[in-house]
Amino acid sequence: MNDTAHALSTSGTLWELVVRRAGLTPDRTVLLQDDRSLSFGELRDRAERVAAGLYDMGVRPGTVVAWQLPTRIETALLSFALARLGAVQSPVIPFYRDREVGFALRESKAEFFAVPGTWRGFDHTAMARRLGAKGIFEAYDALPDGDPALLPAPPAQGTDVRWIYWTSGTTSDPKGVLHTDRSLIAGGSCLAHALRLTADDVGSMAFPYAHIAGPDYTVMLLLYGFPAVMFEQFALPDALAGYRGTG
Repeated sequence: MNDTAHALSTSGTLWELVVRRAGLTPDRTVLLQDDRSLSFGELRDRAERVAAGLYDMGVRPGTVVAWQLPTRIETALLSFALARLGAVQSPVIPFYRDREVGFALRESKAEFFAVPGTWRGFDHTAMARRLGAKGIFEAYDALPDGDPALLPAPPAQGTDVRWIYWTSGTTSDPKGVLHTDRSLIAGGSCLAHALRLTADDVGSMAFPYAHIAGPDYTVMLLLYGFPAVMFEQFALPDALAGYRGTG
């Protein structure tokens, strides 16, 4: 781990990590998807605007927000916007259906639920309504927007529970695993160290961003300042073309 990554790994919260990385390399690319890209500076600025939009909707520090979204730039923006607010996030794998999703919504007591609308032939909005989810909103390609000047101060405590991840476990119902910002930063730091990453690397996200690997992988990007190619649906020819596009 280089000196910069080591210093950044001491960030108290994920939002602090975003701000510190954006201050160092605002113009470097962090995410690529198809013909789109997002820089570290844009990640910070756009996530703040999304956070302001969510705040206008009633999301506050500690509000539980579930989201079931595919691996897209918008999903990362929404997640970091929620981190900016200090909300409690409950990501749900996009392939889960009524039984698992309903269980996650009930157990987490989610007050809002972000869905992609109809995705890969399945109507997630209709499912959310069937389940009686609260605060349903679609966040596939359009995200809430607002004035960051109206936001409260970002969270200062990184050891509060802010994440509930769902795993199949060994019985029929999903298991909710509790995480903090600091536990995710620690996980990403250890993974980056084990992989001996550098700022010259180019990563890939072919897994569901709603898996814990989503933020953990993004922590690696923030620590070392390299980009990753996001794949909403993985196909080898597209993956190879995406990598060739990075040079």
